[in-house]
Amino acid sequence: MGVRDIQVRYKGSVLGVLWSLLTPLLTVALYTFLFSVVFKTQWAEDMRPPMSRQMTQINGAEESAHGQYALILFAGLILHSFLAEIMTRACSIVVVQSNLVKKVVFPLHVLPAVVVFTALFQLLVSSGLLIFCVLLVQWVSGLKGLFAAWVSLPLLVVPLVCWGLGAAWLLGALGVFLRDLHQIMGWLVMALMFSAPILYPLVNVSERYRAWLYLNPLTWLVETWRHVIYWGAWPIWTEWSVYALLGVIFAICSAWVFERMKKGFADVL
Repeated sequence: MGVRDIQVRYKGSVLGVLWSLLTPLLTVALYTFLFSVVFKTQWAEDMRPPMSRQMTQINGAEESAHGQYALILFAGLILHSFLAEIMTRACSIVVVQSNLVKKVVFPLHVLPAVVVFTALFQLLVSSGLLIFCVLLVQWVSGLKGLFAAWVSLPLLVVPLVCWGLGAAWLLGALGVFLRDLHQIMGWLVMALMFSAPILYPLVNVSERYRAWLYLNPLTWLVETWRHVIYWGAWPIWTEWSVYALLGVIFAICSAWVFERMKKGFADVL
């Protein structure tokens, strides 16, 4: 069902699956222009990836500043897009597939999981594109070699998938009974972005508010994701364990809520 969902998404389009590559690039270009060019948002020198600092020496500070911002921004947008797609589609996935609800033998837990599968496909494609861009910038700036810490990237994705499954099951169940949920989801997705250090450095936030940003499940992952990809730093495994444990607990609780609420799906639909 996940493969079919991906095929249906690009069916009939001229570029087909190539849109999975073009969409994140267009999004990065838009946000880079708005926040780097218009609002002049930049990362501090010591927070930029080493290859970006080298690019500054090659291309000049002003020219490379926007490229540096785009490079750092890309990593955060990839992770946000994963949860954003799940949150947007999950709240109506059961309603859209109402014909399957009346089939007792069909495992309804699969429907929200299909949304996660599709979002994971886009995450993997975008991550591969990001790695390619990093390698390209390294080659242009004269830096060579791969970071050994990159092998930990799949381990960072695992707890994110748990958070995604939890959100999909919870929103999928609530969306059957609360049709207004779909209307507010756009605002929640936007709040998820602006309450995480995706468009701005975390150090720009006052310390009195910085701790609150960690209530957003993306905050820790975005910071760690960037450090692994750009600096080759290994994740702090104790923090990863806590993050993964919370994700598993959230997924289990959401699955339990979905199981309890699905008994009333047929009556409502």
